[in-house]
Amino acid sequence: MSNATAFLGASTVLGRYWTKRRFFDYLIDKENFRLTFGRSFRMMVYLDNAIANGPELVKQNVEADTQATNYLMNHLADIKPEFTVFVTTCDMLAEDADENTPVLEKSDDPYVQNRINMYRELNRQYGRVLNVHLPELVSPAYTGYSKLMDIIQNPPPGKKTLPLAPLEMHQLYIADRIMGDVERCIPLGIPSIIPAMPPLTTMEVLEALAPDLLDRLPAHKPEDPRGSCRKSIHSFQWLDPKDGYLVTKEDQLELLGFYFGPNAF
Repeated sequence: MSNATAFLGASTVLGRYWTKRRFFDYLIDKENFRLTFGRSFRMMVYLDNAIANGPELVKQNVEADTQATNYLMNHLADIKPEFTVFVTTCDMLAEDADENTPVLEKSDDPYVQNRINMYRELNRQYGRVLNVHLPELVSPAYTGYSKLMDIIQNPPPGKKTLPLAPLEMHQLYIADRIMGDVERCIPLGIPSIIPAMPPLTTMEVLEALAPDLLDRLPAHKPEDPRGSCRKSIHSFQWLDPKDGYLVTKEDQLELLGFYFGPNAF
């Protein structure tokens, strides 16, 4: 039985944040991925490509994402973790899912299909897995994870209409929570978590963080994306809230104001 721990995706923004606050024996990236081959680990944290590099960047080159996903799937058997934390997106879950909702069987979107394939293969090969389905990840430290927050932090010049849907719902998960939220769940022995935040419309987020951009929103259209209203059935034992969200809507707006409000930068 090995006592070693490994973190796959250590040089990414989220990986650097996590590994500075928790020691891992092996800090792994694609350049030294082969160091994991044939080794046993007591615990391994693996960041999905979309979490490691940001969904917007990954979607710009889905072919490269497919190649990277297939390569990793082909080498999962070369790594022997006793317990794995797999941090991925919510893209493979329905917009109103909770942890009991089955993952999509397939998708016409190759980006989503890559998430599904990696999830299924990793859970098939490894015995004990905690699947962390992150909603819309945000941080003042980096861009490319949330189009809404990217625009708030760096709005396009002039008065051009913003490429946002005014009533789309966003569940903005601040990256600084990740380590604490995951470590609370590990002793519960549950197979998956959705660190679900109260849904906020685009308009509500702008009202709280950038009211000067409100008049640049387009009119609502029926074909606009609805966004996410996913919940957590484990929230009652994970933290205090019993409505499926980790914080109240008021606390979420206050937290976003602290990180992204006018006085935050």
